[in-house]
Amino acid sequence: MLDTYHELIDELSGMPGRLRAISSEAANATPRSNEDWGVPEIIAHLVDIERVYRGRINEVLSQDSAYLKAADPNALARAHDYASRDMAASIEEFSQERGETLSLLFNLALKDWEKTGIHYKHGEVSVEDLVERLIEHDTGHMEQIQQVLARSA
Repeated sequence: MLDTYHELIDELSGMPGRLRAISSEAANATPRSNEDWGVPEIIAHLVDIERVYRGRINEVLSQDSAYLKAADPNALARAHDYASRDMAASIEEFSQERGETLSLLFNLALKDWEKTGIHYKHGEVSVEDLVERLIEHDTGHMEQIQQVLARSA
């Protein structure tokens, strides 16, 4: 079991480096339409969602039967003005946020990974499930970034 958790942590820890690796290529990439997010907006979104997931993990760890509320990505984008955010600054902010998440996960006892809360959409989820969903979220947005870059090439 411990190996599984270490693998999840390793996967999470690679994301800041992947974002830094595409930053120079992504600086001039544009979305397909005004309705799509460009790379800077995607990275700003990753910052917010990192906070959301770490908050959910903390709720599960600190509450019995924590109810994990929905996050509205479009409302977050408007509230935090993703379109005007500096991409390099967002990458650094994401790296700091991810570091805080990793620190939290490194310090968990094995039993903590199994604690559960009630997700608004998915029902009962464990800390391990939340980490797996965060990795899936990262993967989906890295694919989205690659698509934006391919269209801009």
